[in-house]
This record gives sequence, C-alpha cells and structure tokens, in this order.
Amino acid sequence: MKIAIVDDNRAEQIRLHEFICLWAQKTDSAVETEFFDNGDSFARTITAKSFDLVFMDILMQGTNGIMTARRLRETDLSTLLVFITSSPEFMAQAFPCHAFDYVTKPYTERRIAEVLDEACRALGKRAEVIQIGAEKFLLSDILYVLSDSNYCEVHTRTAQKKVRISFTELSRILAAYPPFAVIGRGVVVNFDYTSHISGCDCVMSNGDKVPVSRRKIKETEQAFLDRQFSRMLAEGN
Repeated sequence: MKIAIVDDNRAEQIRLHEFICLWAQKTDSAVETEFFDNGDSFARTITAKSFDLVFMDILMQGTNGIMTARRLRETDLSTLLVFITSSPEFMAQAFPCHAFDYVTKPYTERRIAEVLDEACRALGKRAEVIQIGAEKFLLSDILYVLSDSNYCEVHTRTAQKKVRISFTELSRILAAYPPFAVIGRGVVVNFDYTSHISGCDCVMSNGDKVPVSRRKIKETEQAFLDRQFSRMLAEGN
C-alpha cells in the first residue's frame, strides 16, 4: 500500500508513521510511506505520482488540507483520503472532498489500525481483475470504453488498448459493476473517474471528454449523481 502523509508538523509525521509501521508488522502488510511538509509540495506531485491512501492534516501553513484535497480531487477520485485534525468543526468542509475517514487528534495506535484495516478492505475490492476479450484489466483502472467496429478501445488510467470484442458483450460484462454506465451509442464510462458532466460531454478526471448521447443527458446526469451519493454512503459520509 502506498501511503502519503501530508502534515507540516514533523513530530506528527513520525508518530503517524510509527503507528503505520506497527500495523504493517502485525498484519504482515507491505507499506511504502512518503512524507510531505505542506499541501503545496504534495499538490506538485499528484500529476506524476499516485497513492492508495493519503493522510491529510487540515490545519497547515500555506495551502490548508481542505484546499489541497480539492486539488487532488480535480484529477484523482479514487485515492482514499483521510483527514486528520485537532477539531471536528471542519467536517462540513471535508464532506465534498469524498473523504474516506476523519481522524481527530490526539489519535491512538488502535484508531490508525482501524483506518488501515478498512482501507485495506476497500482497496481489495478495487483490485479485481476482469477478462475483456483476450486481455485482462484491473477493473479500477478502466476510465471509459469506446466502440470501434468489431473492437473496443479500453481507456485506462495509464494507457489505451484496442480489444477484439463486440460492444454488446463488453457492456454486458461491465454492467455487473455499479460504477459503469452506458451513456451513448458505443460509449461506457466509469463514474468513479468522472469529474463532471458538461452539456453533451462527460468530463473524466484526466481531462478527457467522452460524448453523451443527447437523448441520455438527463439519465446520465442522474446516474452520475446517484453513484456519487452511493460512494459517500459507502465511505461513511
């Protein structure tokens, strides 16, 4: 598990890191931790690096944790985000950032272990591999799919691959998974990687624009909102 700790207090960084290491030892888990002293230094890396889990302090010098989280969510909707703060008064501001959890200082080793256990379960669900034609894909990596005659172009977070499979068959496979929806003729998107819907475009978290059928605009907008709501409930918000 790749974890980022964003906190301008070095002592807090070390304390949290020690709790993470204790959990990793007890659960025999592989953990890689990276430290960031402020929100700006973390924000500069998010286009080049990805993390499974981010512990984000809210009150920091410079760009605070809420603003930094908003910048993260502009390009990444899948990273698990845990806010850490000395006061619960910021919960309302944290809500739109799709936080996975909210930890109040002073926290205990047990509290951090609980968060890591839950994160592990959530990440495990995302690690499912599916077969599409002759290729295998990590389900959580798929952003959208476009039909191309007897082939389908599968666009993932890092690449795109053309697979010999009918769109009918592919859409049947993806229909079993809640994040995916057919939004037009020969178009499937993953709403977990959708930033917003603008007119006839479904704007993805990486900036790609995927066309929405005019007759399905309202249906797509509602499905997108429903998915966002379901995710917030699942994440305990």
